[in-house]
Amino acid sequence: MKVLKSWGASGQVVLSHPDINPEDLKTQGPVFIEFDGLPVPFFIESLQEKGNRCIVKFEDIDTLPEAEELVGREVTLGTEAEEDEDTLVGLRVRDAKSRRIIGEIVDMSDYGGNLVVTVETDHGDVLLPVHEELSVGIHDDILTMDIPAGLV
Repeated sequence: MKVLKSWGASGQVVLSHPDINPEDLKTQGPVFIEFDGLPVPFFIESLQEKGNRCIVKFEDIDTLPEAEELVGREVTLGTEAEEDEDTLVGLRVRDAKSRRIIGEIVDMSDYGGNLVVTVETDHGDVLLPVHEELSVGIHDDILTMDIPAGLV
């Protein structure tokens, strides 16, 4: 499934859904949209079917510019994204500011729609939120994150 284009000025987008029942979108928890290779949860506020496409309004996406940021991105249902999340386990995590490897991802969890990785460090386990504003990118099995001061 993919975000095809924005729709209107209030943050709606058009999704293709050739192999997905739109009712599944309504009843699932969050759907996941990839940013820099990481699944970010989005909750559906409203959905209107239009043939093999649907017009979706996501919570907290309220403007045309915000909707435009989603255009062209892949969308997965919670169960599909959970399978993909396991691919993050085993990646090393680098702090973008210090450029230092802080540890290795040993688990991923969903805390009320917020994805969090457990990073095993020399000083114990640290929980880091997986969010588009914190994730810089993945390269050579290293997830680079802009980690807020005091978390590590």
